[in-house]
Amino acid sequence: MKRISLLLALMAFTLGLSVAQEASAKVRHGGGQHQQNSTLTVVAPRHQSFWLYVDDVLQNEQPVRSICIRNLWDDSFYIRVELNNQLQNCVGQFVDLRQPQTLSVVQSKGFYGLESSQSHVRPELTMDLIESQPAVVTPEPAPVPMPPMPPVEPTQGMSQHDYDEAYRMISNETYDNTKLTLAKQVVANNPMTVRQIANICKLLSFENNKLEFAKYAYSFCTEQNKYYLLNEVFTYDASKHELNEYIQGL
Repeated sequence: MKRISLLLALMAFTLGLSVAQEASAKVRHGGGQHQQNSTLTVVAPRHQSFWLYVDDVLQNEQPVRSICIRNLWDDSFYIRVELNNQLQNCVGQFVDLRQPQTLSVVQSKGFYGLESSQSHVRPELTMDLIESQPAVVTPEPAPVPMPPMPPVEPTQGMSQHDYDEAYRMISNETYDNTKLTLAKQVVANNPMTVRQIANICKLLSFENNKLEFAKYAYSFCTEQNKYYLLNEVFTYDASKHELNEYIQGL
């Protein structure tokens, strides 16, 4: 009887040890998922600053010259850098982050690109990965229908045909930040009337993106004396005041 009891106790101890070892292994390996131990460092050219998007999610609220993102798992990510300059130059590519990476924004003959770098960088900003946009308190607005617009002569803004095509392309994008980037590219090459700019603003869901586009588009507006009409696209008075102060400061 004593031998049987001793054997049962030994079996129970062995089973408990096996379970503990398996649990420990899961903790070390992230519960069977990817390990979040990789980092990404991005550095801009001298006297340049930028915003960094990882899988189309903005990481820094203010432009920086260099940034280090921690807690990335061993996978590929789409990295997009939007420079804080007049043209809002944008460059993006997929990056394998199974190992920590340092990328430099390089410029050649007016074009920008991302290049792997081995140099040691002390980043201006170090932070953990932001995986999703902040939750919006207000409900998601219904899709905006194509607004009726009278024919517009090219000298007064984009032609009706070109504007309709650009409007459709922007509205078909899924992510708000992608809509913003595309809208900037369109207005930088096609001056618009204040109503055309207002209708593009209404395609953007986030208040800060509407404000950013309104500021950027001001220089390309053919009716700057009517820019007060953009107040109707904002939900908050603070956004209206900030746009007015921006214009007054130019």
